[in-house]
Amino acid sequence: MKRIALIMCALLALLVAACNNNSAPAEPAKDAKTEQPAKETQQLTLTLYYADNDLTKLIEEKQQITAPASDKDKYAKAMELLGKPSKPEHNALWKDFGYHSITFENGTLTIDAKGTNQYNMGSSGEAFAIDALKQTMFQFPEVMKIVVLVDGKKTESLMGHVSIDEPLTRSTP
Repeated sequence: MKRIALIMCALLALLVAACNNNSAPAEPAKDAKTEQPAKETQQLTLTLYYADNDLTKLIEEKQQITAPASDKDKYAKAMELLGKPSKPEHNALWKDFGYHSITFENGTLTIDAKGTNQYNMGSSGEAFAIDALKQTMFQFPEVMKIVVLVDGKKTESLMGHVSIDEPLTRSTP
């Protein structure tokens, strides 16, 4: 009789164990943070232009940025990076350039420069700086013209050599 009781207990224990193994495990409590998919940050590659060490040619440099929230921020970031090359052999032509605002309307990008900016580049440096600005900003297909003001007013030239009294226009192929 004891033997039958022992066998019955063993069978009962196996049955209970088998039932527990077949049931699905309890799911852990869900955390709201883990259910949201991770936000992917979109990247934007900007093409920027700097001078070589001899100031004889422009050098193209690509820099990755986090995609700005608006086009205005995109233009401001491009303007900022024109003063910050990532490679030491690239010379910024727009270093320490201060401006009041950058606006975009109807295909025209307007940069209102501060009159306190100091430039010491000569005529070829100024020509390269204007060309670097044009090539950088015209990479954005919506920009058809660039107007550079100084303290909110039209000016003949930034440094006295290259005329900017008319809008800088995208050249057509």
